[in-house]
Amino acid sequence: MAIYSAVEIPFDYRNTCWFCGEPSDKKIKFPQHEYEINILDHQPLSLPSCKECAGIVKRSAFPSIYGYRDAVKQALATKHQKVLSIGSNWTKRELEESELEGSAFEGFKRSAWPMFEMMQARINYQGWPLVINNNLLEVDSNNESFEFDGVKYVSLDDAVTHAVKTFFLDEALFTRVLSVLGKNKFSQAIRLCRLYPNLTPKTREEVFLEILDSIGI
Repeated sequence: MAIYSAVEIPFDYRNTCWFCGEPSDKKIKFPQHEYEINILDHQPLSLPSCKECAGIVKRSAFPSIYGYRDAVKQALATKHQKVLSIGSNWTKRELEESELEGSAFEGFKRSAWPMFEMMQARINYQGWPLVINNNLLEVDSNNESFEFDGVKYVSLDDAVTHAVKTFFLDEALFTRVLSVLGKNKFSQAIRLCRLYPNLTPKTREEVFLEILDSIGI
């Protein structure tokens, strides 16, 4: 059984989500599944998170917690795009001086900018430096990029997203198989999974076991 090391939490950040700065109500393990440890560039860890950040990205097959954090931020930005667009369409002063009428518009004028600022702060939040057993967790940022088929992707996650869309893969199956094989066998993982799109949880587990058996694992 893998050991998930707890990150040290500074006193000022106790009960704070490491991803967005909101109050935390749970601890999450990274990666979520032990088989995903095969592609990690650092030791498995656990850290505090709010409920939304803990569940907004369904997979954790990333080389580092920082890559996973980037995916969480992207998912938050997509989910709350309407709120974030307030800052693109208005300035605070324009909103205050706007001549919107009616109770609904008045409510919007009062709440829109604070909502935008709150969400902007969550997206921009960087968390505290991660320290485990008095050692700062350091990951070479150059390792985050990933090359496949002659294309250099910003991260492994970007390559996974591209492969899922291009080859019509079942994302959950692909990331699980990739985690077992390792990122150096990215092409093999695609070949093994592309025959099984859109699986149910039950059939996905059956297919996963069949794939492991076919490669002798």
